[in-house]
Amino acid sequence: MKTTLLLVSLLLGATLHARTWTEASSGRSVEADFVRVEGETVVMRMSNGSTTQFPIARLSAADQEFIKQQAGAPSSSSTKTTSASVEKTDASQSSSKDDVKKQLLGTWDGYMADSDGSKHGDIRLVITEDKITASNPQGNREMGAGTYKISGKRIDATGTEGQFSGKKYEGIFDLDGKTLKWCSANDNPNSSRPSKLQTNTQSGQFLMVLEKK
Repeated sequence: MKTTLLLVSLLLGATLHARTWTEASSGRSVEADFVRVEGETVVMRMSNGSTTQFPIARLSAADQEFIKQQAGAPSSSSTKTTSASVEKTDASQSSSKDDVKKQLLGTWDGYMADSDGSKHGDIRLVITEDKITASNPQGNREMGAGTYKISGKRIDATGTEGQFSGKKYEGIFDLDGKTLKWCSANDNPNSSRPSKLQTNTQSGQFLMVLEKK
């Protein structure tokens, strides 16, 4: 009875300029504007300006599909805006990564730090677009070289020459002007990427503090 009364109300308020809604069981139809969805009902606006609710499940399949599109599907302009935003973000991240890499290029002199931050030993890194070469600047002795890649604040190196050959080092870094802090796990398989820029000998993590020449 309640459903019938709602349908009669819709019929009395029909307008020729609104959407035609059809009750699935009876085939009776009414014209009204879609307003919104509230739970299991759709809110419609009649020609006299009043609103009424009708159970969505009682409507035709076409009406239910229409409601689903109105209530959930993003507009084409919204989709385009979202896609454009994603592309812009990807481009921005790529540009930021390139900028960081450019800042890394060059010769860096510094030291290996102990767990308390004190100087442990000298080291020099020469960083190019695709390679890092390490040496001891005091004795001008080459230590080895390898490739590297950066992702956000992560830096991973793979040895290709010298004592580092075939070894992998997962690390994090901080670049502040001409100061580079690079903390990495050593080549021990049980050593993991550090979460802090600090030497931790028990975890097999070492920190380098370097200044750009």
